This record gives sequence, C-alpha cells and structure tokens, in this order.
Amino acid sequence: MIAVVPLYRPGDDVVPRLRALRDQVDSLIAVDDGSGDEAHAVLRDLEAEGMTVLRLSQNSGIASALNTGVRRALGDGADFVVNVDQDSDLPPDYVAIALDVFSAASPITRIGIVCVDAVNGAPALPTWTSPEGFGLVPEAIQTGFVIGRECLEVTGLFDERLVIDTVDTEYCLRARDRGFRIAIARGTDIRHSIGRRAELRPFGVPMRHRSGRVATYQYHSPLRRYYIARNNVDLILRNAARRPRWALTVLKRETGVMVVSMISGPQRLAQVLAIGTGTVHGLIRRRGMIPTWLKALIT
Repeated sequence: MIAVVPLYRPGDDVVPRLRALRDQVDSLIAVDDGSGDEAHAVLRDLEAEGMTVLRLSQNSGIASALNTGVRRALGDGADFVVNVDQDSDLPPDYVAIALDVFSAASPITRIGIVCVDAVNGAPALPTWTSPEGFGLVPEAIQTGFVIGRECLEVTGLFDERLVIDTVDTEYCLRARDRGFRIAIARGTDIRHSIGRRAELRPFGVPMRHRSGRVATYQYHSPLRRYYIARNNVDLILRNAARRPRWALTVLKRETGVMVVSMISGPQRLAQVLAIGTGTVHGLIRRRGMIPTWLKALIT
C-alpha cells in the first residue's frame, strides 16, 4: 500500500499529518503541484522524514498531481494506492479497514475503490448492498480513495483535462463503466476542510432563519466556480445518454447553487463571469487550465 498526497502551498501542519498517514502504509509519495519557493521548507521536512517528494514545475491541478504520484506508486509495485488530500485526517485504522473490505469481497463483487463512510460526521448513504454486506455507492469524495491496482490498470488514471473539481466523480463513473464497484469502509469518519460558508444575502438582502440568525451557504471562490460549472456541464454531456436521471439530478443541483453564488455574493460580478464562462466552456468542451485572461479578471 502506497499513499499519494497532492500538495499545493502546504503549511507546516502538513508534516505531522503526513507522518501519521505514513504509519498506515508501506510508503508515502507527496506531489507538490507547482507551489514555488514558499513550499521548499515543508518539502525538505517531508524528505527528512523519509517520504518521497515529487515536484511539478508548474501548477497543473489535482488530477495531474494525483496521476504523477499514482504512476510512481504503480512503478514501485503498489497493489493498492490510497489518495489523501493535504487537509484530510484519516482515522488511524482507516487503511486496515479498507484493505479488509478488499480481502473479504468476492471476485464477483469486483471492488475497485473503497471510500470513507463519513466526512466531518456527515455519513455516506449506500445505494446498494453487496452480497457480503458492504455498502456500495455510485460515487464518492476523492480524499480517502483506496484503489486496487487492477482498477487503476483497467480504468486508467484521473482525467487531467478537468484540472480540479468533479475529478473524483468522473473517475467513479468511469470505473463503474468498467465493471468495478465502490464500497464504503464502514465506520470510518475523516476530518476534511471543505471551505467556508458565507451569509446568504440575495442582492444584499439577508435571509434569516426563524431564530433571526442569517442563513449561510457553501462558498467557493470564482476560480473554483469556473471549474465546477465547466466540469459539471462537461460530465452531464458525457453521461446524459447513459445516465439521464443522474444528469438531470446534477443539473438541478448545480443550477441552484450557481444561482445562489451569483446573486448572493461575495464577489457577485466575478461569480457571474466565472460561472457564465465556465458554462459556455463546458458546452463547447473547452478543457484544461482556466484561461489566463479570465483568471486575471476574477481573482
């Protein structure tokens, strides 16, 4: 088992977090995604701890960083790879529980990925149950993915054209198309940073609960909203014919959150520009890094 951890501008807290993760695996590969000089001290500390550190010359997105680490892990002979974000804390027995799922599963069940049972206390809701009693889900958050070598070799690596956001969803859908299933590591709960919440203020008017407290929503920067809008449109178009119900669910969900982001702010104008451009780029299948001109306008 080899752990792969993509890094971008890591803080000092990454060193003890990765040290704890390394105790669960045979070795750990950290991939710095073009952080620049500011990450040198942390990367040197990780190397001093005996971890492998790979450095990308420029920021290319989480999919590229993951693939760089996974290729190295497979080349080093890994039978399983666990992907973990730099801001995620796994339970100390997480990897052992995930491997037990693979060991107990029959070849017919064909488990390809084992994922976390809960994130910050919010539980996964299994859609199906395997003959062995494992909860199965159609997709899952990428941090905590334990992926078997067969799944990686048959499904392939992560789609680098997406850069960030929906990278995990796309991989889950593709793995399922190849006949693999995604099982939950029952009883596991990870701590993971999911960004900040902003006050819900449509056109500047605060929306309040009955208690008088201002309602909040999950805020993402305009840069992230560009990728979220573009990549969700891209995935909807890729899957609409085979998964019409899934595509409609994603369309309804994302339309709602995008409207909230554009009318509630902060940075409403930048949100409109990012989401509008991202939607168009998704429709015309423009992939890769955000255009330089747009990034300059919205950041």
